[in-house]
Amino acid sequence: MNEITQQTRPLQDLSSHVLARLEAMLDAPAWHGGGRLPPEAELARQFGVSRPVLRKALVKMREAGRIVSRRGSANFVQPRADVVAATTDIQSLSIQTVFDMKRCMRFRQVVECAAAEDAARLCDPEAIRGIEEAHRRMLTLPRGEGVLDADFAFHMAVAQAARNPYFTFALGTMRNQIKLTMEFTRKLQERPADQVAPRVVEEHGRVLEAIKAGDPALAREVMNFHMRQSVIRLLGEESG
Repeated sequence: MNEITQQTRPLQDLSSHVLARLEAMLDAPAWHGGGRLPPEAELARQFGVSRPVLRKALVKMREAGRIVSRRGSANFVQPRADVVAATTDIQSLSIQTVFDMKRCMRFRQVVECAAAEDAARLCDPEAIRGIEEAHRRMLTLPRGEGVLDADFAFHMAVAQAARNPYFTFALGTMRNQIKLTMEFTRKLQERPADQVAPRVVEEHGRVLEAIKAGDPALAREVMNFHMRQSVIRLLGEESG
């Protein structure tokens, strides 16, 4: 890359370009066991950029957990474990019995209470606006539109507000299972698919307010109450 190109290309574009090259480099088998990166000056020359541009890319690598800094400016690559494919396919976890439903709800209870707690601890204004929008959607759901998507969007917004991709991944992979439990509940209660239960909206509102207040303990408590009430509505009993 020549000097003119460096001067005309925006700094952000350059750092993104370097980040992509760094990621590709560290994906090579030679780096799977970790190791020390070359000095910043050498890396900058190798990529044909200035050190400030390189450092912006390195910051992103640290945030992603790919590298760590030790002893001053030295950067070390984190070893990557060989991940073995899970023996249980998520698609095979179908809801076929009441016992399946109880286990699904119990897992959701653990995950979603933790997500609500972390969301309140972070109290990120942008993320809270996402939760508010999802809550508003349930309050103004048009006639004929199913509740599932709006309800699921609220819980996903809470998970996203925790700023931990594992929460959103866990809920996202469970969408079909969650849909089946909700459909089962509606059939038991003979409730139309587009009818929003006022109790559910109220419970969602309490979760939202606790997160907005930045109260992690309260957010966990009210989400836990909501999940326990969901089990009661579904099965007529408390969760284990």
